[in-house]
Amino acid sequence: MDRVENSNDRPNGRPISDIIRRYYTLWGIYSFAGGFLFGVYPLFLRARGLNQFQINSVLATYFVVLFLTDVPTGAFADALGRRRSCVLGAMLRVSAFMLYFFARHYFVFLIAESIDGIGTTFGNGAIDAWGVDALDDAGYDGMKDRLFSRISQLNAVGFMGSAMIGAYVADINIAYPWLLGATGYLISGIFAYRLMHDERPRSTHLHLVAMPAQIAGRVSSGLRRGFSARTVLMLSTAGAVAFAAWGPYWVEWPILFDTSFNVGIWIIGWIYCALAIARMIGAEVVARAYLDEATRPSRAAILVLITGAGLAFAGLFGGKPWLMLAILFVMNLAFGALQPLLQSWFNEQIESDQRATLLSFNSTFQTAGGSMGLLANGWIADVYGIPIAWQAAGLLSMLAAPIYWALRSRADEGVIAASGAE
Repeated sequence: MDRVENSNDRPNGRPISDIIRRYYTLWGIYSFAGGFLFGVYPLFLRARGLNQFQINSVLATYFVVLFLTDVPTGAFADALGRRRSCVLGAMLRVSAFMLYFFARHYFVFLIAESIDGIGTTFGNGAIDAWGVDALDDAGYDGMKDRLFSRISQLNAVGFMGSAMIGAYVADINIAYPWLLGATGYLISGIFAYRLMHDERPRSTHLHLVAMPAQIAGRVSSGLRRGFSARTVLMLSTAGAVAFAAWGPYWVEWPILFDTSFNVGIWIIGWIYCALAIARMIGAEVVARAYLDEATRPSRAAILVLITGAGLAFAGLFGGKPWLMLAILFVMNLAFGALQPLLQSWFNEQIESDQRATLLSFNSTFQTAGGSMGLLANGWIADVYGIPIAWQAAGLLSMLAAPIYWALRSRADEGVIAASGAE
């Protein structure tokens, strides 16, 4: 695979190494822009007077918006261009972050989160869809586990850098990280416009009057293909179950550690970096391991069991922050290995003309699960405490393991081909 990645001798004149470099650069900038709020986000909402259920409901609103708009905006990207979609999404996120900076009331947060959700869906899958198509057109062959592992590591590095900056800036003013995030997404939109210049030509042109019908057709086609492909449907279902458990954890751990250590918001930045390093190590293991497509279901099942058990055990030791942190480190090792594996597995099930739509189909399942999990978990956290909520979430996430395991006899099935969909 390394020979293929580094080859510059391609008939279409677009070296694979150049495409990978631009793909990595764009993801790095986009990740850096999104990391300023990592860890700070729930603390900001808590500082504005929200309880845990309200904090979770704000993020649940984001997931509900993703649920409603992910497939239509993915269809927009497939029909009218991934670069247009990515740039538009970045500009919407800039607007949302600026509104967040000035917001002080619960319902304003809901509005800002809704705008951010729409912006996310316009960019969600567009970068990967462009990158995978460009690589396929350039002659890249073989499994893409290693490629997505590197992207996962690059994302972690970008998130770590901006999360650390955001945590220290938040110690000065809890709202300043929103300004940094808005600036970051503005820059990422500019880079998306410049770097995604070799997008595959679209047969559809941008006509505002015809746009609803074009997108509706894409949505209908994408949903039919998604529900008719067993592997795509089962991977999406497992993602919904797991996301219902992991979504609440992402907004609850900063509050739990901030309360436990009580030394300042800056400590959240360091903890985030430690957990991000664990995810990077896990992704590196995937990049270096022997990649056998037939073993993906069993590997995914084992890794999701480890992550679920880790979250549940971390909840058992909620009163011992250092022990809890050690357990979460191990959990993030498994999570870091799981994500690129699933990302590559799913991408290899779909063809180019429906890639962004079906990536959004997968995200729709995840966000539906995440929104329900956030509301239920937020109520449990307010009534019984975050540690108990984590125990319940850990057990829930383990239910995804049998779904992955059920695919072991069909590791090579479920590929969506345009001819087969006719």
